[in-house]
Amino acid sequence: MLFNKKHYKISFIFFIFNVLIVMCLFKVASLEVNAANSVEPNVAPVDVEPADPDDLKNALDTAPRGLDISDPTFLRGEFHKKDSDEDMNSSKVIKRNENNPNDKTGILRVTHNFNQLGAIWSNTSESNFLDISQDQSMSMWLYFGKPLNLAEPREVGDGMAFVLQNAKDDSSPLNPFGGIRAISRFDGSPAPGETLGVWGADFNNLGSASRASISQTAIQNSFAIEFDTFLNRLTRADDINGKGVSFDADILNGRGSDGNFTYHQQIHGQHISMDYPDGYANYTIDEYDPNATYMKEITSGNNGSRTFFKMNHKNLHDNLSLTNEKWHHMTVKFNHATSTLSYAFDDKNIDGTANSTGIVGSQKLDMNHFKLGDSKKLMWGFTGSTGRFTENNLIVFESIPSFVNADSNVNLKDTTKGTEIPGPDDKVNIGDNLDFVYNLNYKNGSKEWSKISTSMNLPQEVTFNGGKITYDDDPDHPEEIKENEFSIIDGNGNGKVEHLMLRSLSNNNKHAKIELHTVVNNRTEPVIVNKQHARFSSDNFIVDDDTPSFNIVIPSMSLTVSDRVDYKNMESVPDLTAISGNVSYSNGSLINPSDVTMHPNINGIEQNTFKLFGNTSQNAHYIFDVQKNNLHVGSNVVTIFANDNLGNSTSVGSVVIFIGGGLDYKVSKYVSFEPINVGYAGQIVPRQDDWHIQVTDGRSIGRSWTLQAKATELIKEDSTQKLDGEIVYKNSVGNVLPLTNLTDIYTNTKQSEEKQIVNVEDDWNSNLGMFLKLNNENSSGRYHATINWILNDGLPNK
Repeated sequence: MLFNKKHYKISFIFFIFNVLIVMCLFKVASLEVNAANSVEPNVAPVDVEPADPDDLKNALDTAPRGLDISDPTFLRGEFHKKDSDEDMNSSKVIKRNENNPNDKTGILRVTHNFNQLGAIWSNTSESNFLDISQDQSMSMWLYFGKPLNLAEPREVGDGMAFVLQNAKDDSSPLNPFGGIRAISRFDGSPAPGETLGVWGADFNNLGSASRASISQTAIQNSFAIEFDTFLNRLTRADDINGKGVSFDADILNGRGSDGNFTYHQQIHGQHISMDYPDGYANYTIDEYDPNATYMKEITSGNNGSRTFFKMNHKNLHDNLSLTNEKWHHMTVKFNHATSTLSYAFDDKNIDGTANSTGIVGSQKLDMNHFKLGDSKKLMWGFTGSTGRFTENNLIVFESIPSFVNADSNVNLKDTTKGTEIPGPDDKVNIGDNLDFVYNLNYKNGSKEWSKISTSMNLPQEVTFNGGKITYDDDPDHPEEIKENEFSIIDGNGNGKVEHLMLRSLSNNNKHAKIELHTVVNNRTEPVIVNKQHARFSSDNFIVDDDTPSFNIVIPSMSLTVSDRVDYKNMESVPDLTAISGNVSYSNGSLINPSDVTMHPNINGIEQNTFKLFGNTSQNAHYIFDVQKNNLHVGSNVVTIFANDNLGNSTSVGSVVIFIGGGLDYKVSKYVSFEPINVGYAGQIVPRQDDWHIQVTDGRSIGRSWTLQAKATELIKEDSTQKLDGEIVYKNSVGNVLPLTNLTDIYTNTKQSEEKQIVNVEDDWNSNLGMFLKLNNENSSGRYHATINWILNDGLPNK
């Protein structure tokens, strides 16, 4: 007898690529960064040994997981000395763990020795840019090292800067380089030191600086967030030496009525600020301009007068501890409706949990400043520098805005009470069914969020009972999370669920809802359950989240219910099935049954309430009769709770009434084979991990079923070209069976009266199951076919 028939699509990706290996040799030379005007700038070699190898090892050992940036996601900045082709860029991508091929985390090493200048930029041609027409978010971890001499905590340098820029060639007469060649420059050569590679170069200290000079030496059409680890506060004429030494000096307001100096700005330690590096300078002495980026000063000494600049730090956060041997997380967001750039620094701890004491800053950007024209793409990246002091400046990226722009949110759902947390009621009772619900939201991007590894912590106060993932594009076929994917992580019984999602999120499948089903454990005292951390990570996007905290309370009344009830089939179900138990007060007080009202529910449908009767005692007994005509084949859930006339209430108790009978199945809507190169005649291509075929048999013992499949031809996407190959089934004796006709895939005979669930793919391996067989080479592309699955009631005819 033909039982059922379903049609589902299958996709197969076929790649052809040519590999071009290019070997690059970079010339290097040694140099002192903060050189005077008369000294040619040099830079330490890119691969010179680290000045502080112990600190670099600590950075790598403690580095969080991040994105794989080994592909052309970023481009190294290209800058040279004047009239030279010597590479001066110290930046390089290194691996977090060179010995682990499965760890693809790439670390951007901006500097790691004395006298270095580094820059790396987003590769806009590879879809890495900030799209100003969209809300954008990116996140990364920053590491600033430590002092070589711990007794001299100020001897570090110089820091890094996050930069947005649209610098073009010839955009400034003093710095006529754009794109990946953008860097602070003076007299045609890169300008290191306090510039951090992005600010203007205060190297022209002799005589009177021209009105536009310092602004035009910065990266043009840019905006920066600086992380300054070294104070440049020299103002004496004899100390002003053409090396850039004054950006962090005090900006005076004048003398107060008491004769003491007052200040517009004083900087005391390591700091963060943000502004336009090519913003204008105030050249009027002793006149403070809050909008200026640079403030001109003139001082005199033994060697005559000197002109220098102080920097007017905007959105300043001072007295920070950046060079503390720790990774610092930063999230940067762009609101396209208001053109506001904001950041949150130290907003996460190294374990991914939220930190409420982080630093935040924001500024509405003048988008005309970038001179984008009709373009919506801003290049972004990092610059950094060291001089006579050094530090390991490192970056681990978590998300890149134009690749994957996504977020998550978490809530708890008390399915027993029908309440959600956060909400007006953050209390759950012992025995309540409590779902931990995680929503992953793909907003936009040029790449899929694929191979998402989930890690979700659960507190010891709940017991995990499995879960599921529901995707927007296939809501009828949720992905199962099994109970064995939970493990204990400490001695207190706290645990976590780890699951690799089988589907990707993309512009065509924007949302996944993860539900972990738990039951609140029994306890004798109420307790506050703290936030629980969750991480959703892949090689191209990582996001962390925390569940809300909640309170477990002990209800004033308690209720017991009878055990699960099983029937072989509908014919064996009596007209009435009794559900019974006792109601009592949690403090042991006597209870009057006539004060108690029972509230039953069958399969989500509320039933008539009823009062109890009898004598006052420790327990009030109840019986609720479930009528047969309210039940169906499969699982029926009966819930019941009680309250009294004083407003006390019990938790909700539940009983499952299972009725055997029925045969059904579900299969993955989308499945695939592994991508390959070209292919050859006779090649057998393995499956991906997204195949799931589940058959549920609720019939009586001894009943049998057969699953069959038939596949259409594979057709290239957006064309009529057919793949020279076919989908086949390889059986247990090694025979390769084409699916051009209905082919037997699996047979089964039920061995017990219990409902049986068979996951057909569990038996498949590298020699058994569905495969793709190629007959010859094929052109690159994505191919689609449809598999028709048929479930027959009975064994096949032989």
